[in-house]
Amino acid sequence: FQNVLDATHRRLPFGIAQVGKSFRNEITPGNYTFRTREFEQMEIEYFTRPENAPAAYDRWITERFQWYLDLGMRPENLRKREHAKDELAHYAAGCTDIEYNFPFGWSELEGIANRTDYDLKQHAKFSGKELMYQDNVTNEKLYPFVIEPSGGVDRATLAFIADAYHEEIVNEQTRVVMKFHP
Repeated sequence: FQNVLDATHRRLPFGIAQVGKSFRNEITPGNYTFRTREFEQMEIEYFTRPENAPAAYDRWITERFQWYLDLGMRPENLRKREHAKDELAHYAAGCTDIEYNFPFGWSELEGIANRTDYDLKQHAKFSGKELMYQDNVTNEKLYPFVIEPSGGVDRATLAFIADAYHEEIVNEQTRVVMKFHP
């Protein structure tokens, strides 16, 4: 994190995106692609001032939901589900899942979380490294809040395939057509 700031002198807000392998430590995977031990994940760490975090969180929920619609997913198959207080991680100020109505029911495509400043403070505490953001204009130092949209590539791919699946009758026979949005 500090190297990124030193190299680019970015001012808040800014984000860092990545796609890569994620791993679960579960003993028994179940529910196929939704609980595999290893999967491809895409995420953004979006750093913002603490006072701007609620608006940034709301904007990311709207933007990520719209991304699926812009790529042709049917709106009736998508929903936003805000986590109840008892579902939130102890450090989170909020989390909303974007869910898809698969043939087997509603399931999460991605989550958007307001992770507050917890991660950076924990990394600083246990690494002994200073990880506060310093504004290169005002010299103000602070721990930024992190808004994290995070989703599984395989889940999104499966949702796009399920959404494109269409059966039609032609000459009294059923045929399957994949109607992907151009």
